[in-house]
This record gives sequence, structure tokens and C-alpha cells, in this order.
Amino acid sequence: MTNLLLHICCAGCLCAPLEELRSEGLKVHGYFYNPNIHPLLEFRKRLKALRVLQESDPIEIDYCEEYGLREYLSEVNYEGNNRCEDCYSLRLRTTAHHAKEKGFDAFCSTLLFSKQQDHEKIKVMGEQIAERVGIPFEYRDYRHLCECSQRIAKKKMLYRQSYCGCIFSEFERYENTTRNLYGGWKLKENSASSNTQKEEKLNCP
Repeated sequence: MTNLLLHICCAGCLCAPLEELRSEGLKVHGYFYNPNIHPLLEFRKRLKALRVLQESDPIEIDYCEEYGLREYLSEVNYEGNNRCEDCYSLRLRTTAHHAKEKGFDAFCSTLLFSKQQDHEKIKVMGEQIAERVGIPFEYRDYRHLCECSQRIAKKKMLYRQSYCGCIFSEFERYENTTRNLYGGWKLKENSASSNTQKEEKLNCP
């Protein structure tokens, strides 16, 4: 049986693929390493969601619980066009080294199971890193499980994020939203004015 170290980006991407990997005869051990997740409270939400899932579907997981803002900024060229590739490389490279150090037979990542990621770049990068580090990359295309995995996460009431992870993807996700973020004072002012008018009417002779 292949002893597989599976890098886990979030609980939602793990739900369905975990059973598929097990059904193939793989012994799956998780690894939570995501210095790309920002801000700190978002990082903690995703970490907690994975721990909640672990309680209902037991799987051994190695957790890197340090908030990796400085590591991410020092490793990723966030001002260029290859921000996501740098991020993939950081997480896959670290996972591969961890897998080799701990004696696993191969490594993989739940990034391959998300339709939101660049699947082909992850595949090529994983194979290149595997060759350099000296441990096999267990490639899988499980994008067809994406919706199923999210349904399971919803049923289990797990936290489901609305953006990739880094603060730049958060900005891109909400940049063009039409929500009026600055109208609160106007609403309060209108409400106060309305209440005053009502009081005046009540006090009229």
C-alpha cells in the first residue's frame, strides 16, 4: 500500500477526494501547510474547518499552524504575473521535502481537485519538484469531484471560503462588488430624521 502525504489546501477540497484516494488502496496522511492564506483570521478559520472535518472523518494530519505572511511575501513575487506559480511551488516543494523526510512513498495535493486552480501548471510543477527532491508525485485529476466535495462540506457545515487564499486574491474577488460600503451613516441619518418626524407628528395638537 502506497503511503501518501496529501497536501491539504482546505477542508472543502478534501471531503470527496479523500475517499477516492482510499478506494484506490492509498494510505492517506494529511499535511496542512498554507502560508498563502491571509489575513490571520481567515487562516484560523480554514485551520479550524480542517480540524472539525478530521473529527468526523479520521485522518492523520501534520499541521503547520504558524501564520506564514512573512514567508509568503519573501517567497512569492506578488508584483509580477507569476504569483500563483510561485505559490504552488512553495507549497508543493515544502510538501515534497516533508514527505521525503518523514518516509512517505509519494506526495500529492488537494490543489489538483479544485476547478479554481491552474491544474496543468500544478501537474507540471509537481512532477519537476518530484524529480529534484527524489520522491514520486502522485498525480490525480479529480476536478469532477469538486462540486461533490463542496456539497459534503456544506452538509457537514464546514467553513467554505470565497477566495483562493492570499490577500491579493481576496482583493480581486471583491474589487468590483457593488455593495455600498460607505452608506451606513446615511442610513442612520435618514432613520434618525424619520424618527424625529414621527415624534413631531405625535406631538402636534
